Amino acid sequence: FVKLQGEAELTGGVDPSGKTTLVGVYEVESGSYEMTVSVLKRKFDIQKGSTITWTGEPTTANLDITAVYKTEAAPIDLVEQQISGEQASTLNQFKQKIPFNTLLKMKGELLKPVITFDITTDEKNNAVSSNVTDIVDQKLSQLRTQESEMNKQVFALLLLNRFVGENPFQSGAGTSGEMLARQSVSKILSQQLNNLASDLIKGVDLNFDLESSEDYSTGNKNTRTDLNVGLSKKLLNDRLKVSVGSNFALEGEARQNESTTNIAGDVTVDYSLSRDGRYMLRAYRKNEYQVALQGQIVETGVGFIITLDYDKFREIFQKSKNNRQKEQKKNKQNQVVEFK
Repeated sequence: FVKLQGEAELTGGVDPSGKTTLVGVYEVESGSYEMTVSVLKRKFDIQKGSTITWTGEPTTANLDITAVYKTEAAPIDLVEQQISGEQASTLNQFKQKIPFNTLLKMKGELLKPVITFDITTDEKNNAVSSNVTDIVDQKLSQLRTQESEMNKQVFALLLLNRFVGENPFQSGAGTSGEMLARQSVSKILSQQLNNLASDLIKGVDLNFDLESSEDYSTGNKNTRTDLNVGLSKKLLNDRLKVSVGSNFALEGEARQNESTTNIAGDVTVDYSLSRDGRYMLRAYRKNEYQVALQGQIVETGVGFIITLDYDKFREIFQKSKNNRQKEQKKNKQNQVVEFK
């Protein structure tokens, strides 16, 4: 499934013989490509600046499109040969997951595109040790000269969200059988907690999310288990919604400057300015830990939200009017029934 948004100035025509021509460049502003294979679903975001160029025959347009799939993976399996023999503290730095971009590039004719792949480190890696990014970038540059090896790592990221080493059945990325079991149990416990909480307090919605992970940001392995608790309550005929939530560390050492005792870390207040929920005012306070800054960040703000559902642009302005007409018609019908 491909979705594109962009601009173009195209010139088309049909000559006396019936031949159709099309000339111009379509420049992509935004878009996405959704790949679905069995249960596997991956979404690529098409980069701004990608183009489709027509020079005559409509079916022979030239493509220059780049789509990006973002994921986080531990690079240790990718660079295992480059860091063999290093100390455990150095190896642990490569077990920490960092952002990667998987690039899908389409070039050539529209009906016969040439598809190639690439992998780059993400700009968000500024918080990662320069030694780690330098070694990873060197390895990726080497893979660009070996198409088969690059494709192997690309499909490993798409299928497994991790790299594969020389032995594909062995991984040093830290995703052990114990961690897989812990993550599975965490999901089951979260579901059971939510089922129990659904009828625990009438009129109040409770939500639990138990999450287990392995953190290598300090250079040492730190197994963490966190419990996210959320509570929300609707007031004033459901016009006002108050949500309070926080994260509690159940297992693992606290990270540097991390607060673990804040009961109401996140607070959100939503007020519907209209009965249909079309216009909403939101005030929030968000408390979260930033790995890059190694500290707790508190963010507060106010937002104005407009929710629209339309098929044609003009319906944006007609929606409220149509709803009022429907309500007036319904009220008249009710009055007739009561009169009879």
